[in-house]
Amino acid sequence: MKTFFKKSAISLLALFIGLINVQMPVAQAAIVTTDQVLAMQDTHADRERVISFLDRADVQQELVKQGVSPDEAKARVAHLNDEELAMLSGNIDELPAGGFVGALIGAGLFVFVVLLITDLLGFTDVFPFAHSHAH
Repeated sequence: MKTFFKKSAISLLALFIGLINVQMPVAQAAIVTTDQVLAMQDTHADRERVISFLDRADVQQELVKQGVSPDEAKARVAHLNDEELAMLSGNIDELPAGGFVGALIGAGLFVFVVLLITDLLGFTDVFPFAHSHAH
């Protein structure tokens, strides 16, 4: 019985020593510059601007007319990188002002740009002239 207890104690001690020697990953910290914080805020603002544009009823009608669900369009916006997001957000500012017709033309242009980008990235296959380089 003493031999069993000694072997168990030695095995347990060896296990603890082995666990102590396992190296844990070291956390890394770095200074975040003001420019990096501002860029993150700009990206967040651009994403919110595009999502709020997609929430408009006339834009959602145009998306459905083009065969894209509004939820799917929002999911695509969530996967855009910072440059693509900035481009789309800038296009929203350049859309024609005033009138229902202007809003529809702007929405159609916006939908075309979103679908073109997603085609080029290989997420969709809507336009035959846009070939993805991912294949």
